[in-house]
Amino acid sequence: MKTDSGEIMADEATLKWSELKKLFQEADQKELINLLHDLYKHSADNRRYVTARYANVEEGSNILEAYRKKVINVYYHPRGAASQPRYSVAKKAVNDYSEASGDIKGTMDLALTLVENVMKYLHEFSGIDEASLIGGSDMMKKFCELIRTEDGQKLYPYFRERLLKIYQDSEDSPYGLGDNLRDYISNLVDDISNPDDNFFEEESQDN
Repeated sequence: MKTDSGEIMADEATLKWSELKKLFQEADQKELINLLHDLYKHSADNRRYVTARYANVEEGSNILEAYRKKVINVYYHPRGAASQPRYSVAKKAVNDYSEASGDIKGTMDLALTLVENVMKYLHEFSGIDEASLIGGSDMMKKFCELIRTEDGQKLYPYFRERLLKIYQDSEDSPYGLGDNLRDYISNLVDDISNPDDNFFEEESQDN
């Protein structure tokens, strides 16, 4: 069944998680493995998710790049720039990776990748869909929330140059997105950078 907005609602006959959990607890291991196998074969998204959950370090790097490619392809497919980007697909890729892997650095990396591609598309085509305009700001907010955590603050040097470039590229961007990004980044730098960080001096010199 679809709502007026076109979203598909869950079938009323769908089992609740509490009911499924009871069935899973009563199932034997072979039955559960066969179920996971069927789900794994069912879609590429499922395969990426399971791999991200159980990957070792080397495989984890490869799966991060697979998710990065999925994010980029929303705006720049190998066949060319998308005429109608689907922000929801890119957002889902970031969230799926985060949930499956628990990798804060990789999640922050993907969040910035999404913002970078929104900005690139916006500048190249002087326009973008509303979902991406709102989502680009939301994804930067998500990044800032993660980098303010205890583990995230240690990663600031790793992301600093990319943040500086987004800050520079956001100046005079249309539709208010650039102003939002610059506000998020300037507040972030003020909050977590060390006193000797010349972030804004570098930005002024480059401009």
